[in-house]
Order: sequence, then structure tokens, then C-alpha cells
Amino acid sequence: MLNQKIFYVGLRYQHHALHSGYEGYGRYLGDFLRPPVNFRWTLGPIGWPLTIFINVVTGHLWYSLGAFFTEVATLWHMLLHRKSVYHVLYGDSDLWLLPFFKGWTRTRNLLIASFHQPSPHLKELGAIERIAKNLDGVVLVSEAQRPYFEEILDRQRVFVVPHGIDTDFFCPSNNKADQPTCITVGSHLRDFKTLKEAMQLVWQVNPQVRFIAVGTRNNKKCFFDGLEDERIQFLEGLSDEDLKAAYQKAHLAVFSFQEATANNALLEAMASGLPVVATNTGGIPEYVDSETGVLCEQGSPEALAEGMLKVLSNPDYQAKLSKAARTKALRYNYASTAKQMSEVYRKVAQLHKVGSEVLLQG
Repeated sequence: MLNQKIFYVGLRYQHHALHSGYEGYGRYLGDFLRPPVNFRWTLGPIGWPLTIFINVVTGHLWYSLGAFFTEVATLWHMLLHRKSVYHVLYGDSDLWLLPFFKGWTRTRNLLIASFHQPSPHLKELGAIERIAKNLDGVVLVSEAQRPYFEEILDRQRVFVVPHGIDTDFFCPSNNKADQPTCITVGSHLRDFKTLKEAMQLVWQVNPQVRFIAVGTRNNKKCFFDGLEDERIQFLEGLSDEDLKAAYQKAHLAVFSFQEATANNALLEAMASGLPVVATNTGGIPEYVDSETGVLCEQGSPEALAEGMLKVLSNPDYQAKLSKAARTKALRYNYASTAKQMSEVYRKVAQLHKVGSEVLLQG
């Protein structure tokens, strides 16, 4: 039995809902190490040059001063503990120092990191390969990421655990908008050009369709430039309750991706009982299939529009997809994915002859 403590390391992304994302594992497994700072990147006339300096020195384009301070604090914590598991939640951006100094501590602690970004972006970051080689285990959120990491690490050190979601918080409701309504949430790696064109095609067929765009960082100016229409509602800085209400108001979730692995917003939508129309790319087909939504050709506004209209025009089909989406989302609730994560810790511990089992809390 693995009696080691599990410690989670990382800075929280402020735009993530509290009921989705990797932070949810703290309810079932281990403890969070409180970061010494609450920021990643520093801004202003001093902040930006300092960030660029850190990127150049580390060779890591996403690394930050906040991540460095967090790693230093974690390294000190490692010196005071033995045979514990340290899991860095966002290895893509918050990891550089620990993999190279972990062995120096001689405490037999295990270091694991999760990676969320598509492989092409990881290659662009510059330092990921050097970092990953020194990890005891790597956790991915989709099988689409596996080939890249298996070129770096032994296969036995690479694991895939589906993204988790709080299905008690994000849940269906009958409080729907009067008009057929689509919701899109987030901006990272989104293909807004294709989405904008698809929206116009939808309106040619059904002018009554409404769209809700959430959390796209000045989305009206940056991503929907030239598309002024009162049928689009732009929402920013929502509380978790307001975000849940926005999902529950919609009839359909639409996600136009450039690339993707797993996606918080997609799982939030599915847990809310929304059919999903999404780009068929990366890890998305692992979460969305023909039973829960419509997968569309990448970069095709025609396919995206056709998918939305197919769902919105057929209430029975929409209801069938809605029920299946909710059912599938339940497979990704934190209690279930935490069990899979604990199995990863057990296997990594066995591999390094540290232990054999992690106990779930609560």
C-alpha cells in the first residue's frame, strides 16, 4: 500500500471555473501546495522584459516568474518530505526547475506532470522534451498526445487520464431560452474565422438562431470583427453560477477548434446536457461522438453550420443527443477520474519501487 502523501503543484488559471479543470482532484486525492504567489506572468514596464528574460534563459516560451517561485517553494517542500508524490498540474507552463533538481534532493519523491496542449504547440515551447525526460511519469488528457511523448519517454511512464468535471455543479435544466440558442465558451486555440462564417450560414437558413459567446477576451473586437449583430450576446468575467446559467439557457454548444486535446468548456457543456457540434481534431473525438454530438471537418464553415442546423431543426434528435451527452459526461466526474489518477500513482510508484496503492479521500 502506498502511504505516501500526494501533493499537487501549480498556479490556477483565473479564467477556469472552480468546478472544472485539474484543481478538482484536490477533493479526492492529496493536498495542494499553496503557491507563494498568485500570478504567472508579471505585467508593466518591468514585468514584460522580465518575462522575456526568463523565457530566453530557460528556453521555455510559456515559463513565468510565478512558476519559478512556485517551483522553488516546492523544491524546499521536497527537501522536508520523503517518498511523496508531487504532481505538477500544468507541465506545459509551470515546470522547468524541478525535473533537474529532484534527484539532487535524495528524498525518493516522485515527480509527475500533466500536459494539456496539442503536440505541435509543445514542440514550439522549446524545453518540454528536456523537462519530460526527467519526470517519473507523464499524464495526458487525450490519446492524441501519446505518440509525441512516447518518442521522449518509455511507454510505461506515459499515461492518459480523461479530463475531469464536476457533474453535480454543471447539470441540465429546463430553463431554456425562447429562441434556439447556441453557446461557445473560451478562446484558446479556437477557429473564430470558421465559426463567424458558419454563424452567417446558419442565419441564412434560420434567422431566429441566437448565439452566446463567453470568455473570449474582448471577443467582439478581436474574434468577431466585422460581425455586428444583436443576435450575439457577449459575456465576460462570469461567476461560476452565471456560467452554469448560460449553459443551461442554451440548446446547443458549438466549438470551432484549430487544435485541441481535452477542453474544460466542452465537458462543462456536456455535463449541462448540451449536444456538442465541434471540430473533429486532436483529442475531441475521444470526448464527443455521433451519440453525443456532431463532429465537423476542420476549417469548414459549411460543415459547422450544417451540424448546428441539424441539431436545432430536430427536437427529438436534439433531446437524444442531450441525454447521451449528460450520460457520457458522468463518466468524467471527478470521483471516477480520480480513481484513474490514483492508479497512475500506483503504477509509477511500482515502477520506481516506492509503493503500490493510493487511497482516495472522502
